[in-house]
This record gives sequence, C-alpha cells and structure tokens, in this order.
Amino acid sequence: MVTPFRLLCLSRAGICMAAMAYAGALPFLQAAWGMDGAAAGSVQAAYNFANAVALLLASWLSDRLGAKRVYLFSIWAGVAAMALFALFARSHGSALVLAVLVAASQGGAYTPALMLVAEMEPPARRGGAIGGVLAAASFGYVLSISAALGGAALLDYRWGFALCAVGPVAGAAAGSLALRRHPNTVHPRQDGAGDGLWRIMVTPVSLALLAGYTAHCWELLGTWAWAPAFLAHALAGLALGAVPTGLVVACAVHLSGMAANLMAGAASDRWGRPVVLLGIALAGALCSFALGWSAEWGPWAALMLACLASFFVLADSGVLSAAMTEAVPSRHLGTALALRSILGFSAGSLAPVVFGATLDSTGQWGWAFMTLGVGGALAAVAAAGLVRRSARA
Repeated sequence: MVTPFRLLCLSRAGICMAAMAYAGALPFLQAAWGMDGAAAGSVQAAYNFANAVALLLASWLSDRLGAKRVYLFSIWAGVAAMALFALFARSHGSALVLAVLVAASQGGAYTPALMLVAEMEPPARRGGAIGGVLAAASFGYVLSISAALGGAALLDYRWGFALCAVGPVAGAAAGSLALRRHPNTVHPRQDGAGDGLWRIMVTPVSLALLAGYTAHCWELLGTWAWAPAFLAHALAGLALGAVPTGLVVACAVHLSGMAANLMAGAASDRWGRPVVLLGIALAGALCSFALGWSAEWGPWAALMLACLASFFVLADSGVLSAAMTEAVPSRHLGTALALRSILGFSAGSLAPVVFGATLDSTGQWGWAFMTLGVGGALAAVAAAGLVRRSARA
C-alpha cells in the first residue's frame, strides 16, 4: 500500500538526486572548465554555506508558516533550481551561482521533512520513520553521484546534470501527493506562559541532545569530507580507474548510511533512544580511531572498515532527531532544530580543517582520523548521561 509516509520517502530520494550533481561530475568538470583545486572547492563551499543558511531559515519558518507549506515550496523550488543548473551551469562562475540555488532548495526541505514525520508518526514508531526518511535521502545521494558520474563518463557532464534533474521532478510530485490531505499545522505560540524556547532547551535532556548532535556533526562532516580522498589513497593499488573508484566510494559512504538509519531508527523504537545512541557513538568512535590506520592493512580491509565507519557515524542522525522531536514541544520544534543546526554545522565546518592540519603535520591518515573519533567519544559521553537519566526515571 502506498501510504503518505512512503510517498514522502520517495520524495526525499528524488529531491536528493540534485544534491551531488556537481560533486559527482567533478572529476570531469575540472578539465572541462579549466578549474584548479581552489576554484573547484569554492563551488562546493558555496553550496555548503547556502545549504546551512537555508536549513536555518526553513527551520524557523516551519514554526511560523507550517512544515507542509515550507516543504512544498522548497521541493518545487528545487525542481526549478536543478533545471537551471542542468541547462546553464557551463563554467565555474555559472556553477558557483546556480549551485547556491540548488543548495537553498535542499536545505529548505530537510527540517520540514523531519517535522512532517513527527506529525505523521507516533513516538513508538518515530525513530524508524525518521530513519526511513533519512535513508531515502542517502539513496538519493547514491543515485545522484551515479547519474552525474556515469552520465559524464559515458556521454558528457551535461547529460549527467540532466539525469540528476529528473529526480527532483519525481520527488516534488511524490511529495505533493504525500501531503495532499495532510493539514498544514501551525502550533499556537505560548512563550508568555513560562515555556519559552530557551527555558525548554536548557534542560538536561535537551542539552545532552544538543551536545550529542554537535559531536555527531564533527565526526560526520569530517568523515564525509575526507573519506573519499582516503579511500582513493587506500584503493590506489587496485587500479580501478576514476569512475569505478568514485562509485565504490559513493556506495561505501552513502549505502552504508542508508542501512544505518533504517536499522538504528527501528532499534531505538524497540530498546529506547539513549541506549542505542550510546552503542552507536562508542562503535563510531572506535571505527574512526582505527580507520586511518587501515590503509596499512590492505585495500579491502580499508574499504570494509570505511563501510563500518560510515554506518556508525551516520546511524545516530535519525535517532538524535527523533529524540529531539520528543524533548521539545511541537510549537518550538523548528526553532530548536535551527539552533541545533547552528551548533552542529559550526562544529562540522571546523572538523575538515583540523583533520587536514593534522594530516599535514603528521603525514599520517591514522592521526587525522583520530581527531574525528574525538567527536564520537564526546557523543558517547552525552549519550551516557541520557542513559543514566532514563535509568533514574
């Protein structure tokens, strides 16, 4: 049976096919557009910044206009943005501008989707439901990289962009069907009743969730930034070529993340959010501490450990989001998620820099990845506090 929730998952997968269009085709774009490394990186940096700003704005607006309204606007804006990118991104300058539009639509749809799941699903099923929506996004990322990279390799980067543009159209149509009968809910605000956002956020549970999410972003965004380069280094001896290596990296990072969100969300519904968060954080930290050294153990060992690391580093994302929807009243949820994003993205933006500086100073991938493992360890400390608190309840 095609339920609104399943249509929402299809919508997320389709919309996210636009997310990696530039990154997927990048091996071919540098030569086609005459970009050096700095120029190529500037497009992705602009994308990341616009994504973060849009995510914050959409979170705040969802409390005031309703998550359904913001989500529908964002996904149809995403159709237009990706169409413009596919048609007119033909140089570094044009890609720099148009990637910002694509990123804004991607960031604008993220938080409203989580809020819509919280409206659709009761707490007993919410962990698995949010995990399902995030898993659908991970699947969309794999499709995006595969379409952009495959299209560019077989025909031309413009065909890769065109293939990626198909996804948002299907995603927007599925999202509109999913929400056709779903009400646009704007919760009444009662800040004068002694339950304002800041009072709600300054509680042991909320603070632990904020700390855990911030540490999670440090580990996750650092891993996403550097895992492709590490795997390219570790797999160099296999001589796979640029395209097969790119597809292997995409599957290792994003398909494992897809499975992680599905399994972790369902597990948290069964055994509780705090226990699952603690186990995932400890496993993620151990994987991060070991990953950089695995290149010395052989390419297949490095690939297997990278899959495990990607699994555990991403697995707590949906569980943390589900826990936040339960810790914060609905009328403040969008703003609370915006605050969470500020802290998380701020930490996450620094992680790749610290990683790179450590790699430069030591010359060792192992020490560099250990800086990311610190995030997993701190997330475990935050989760342990939640476990102790739930045991006393």
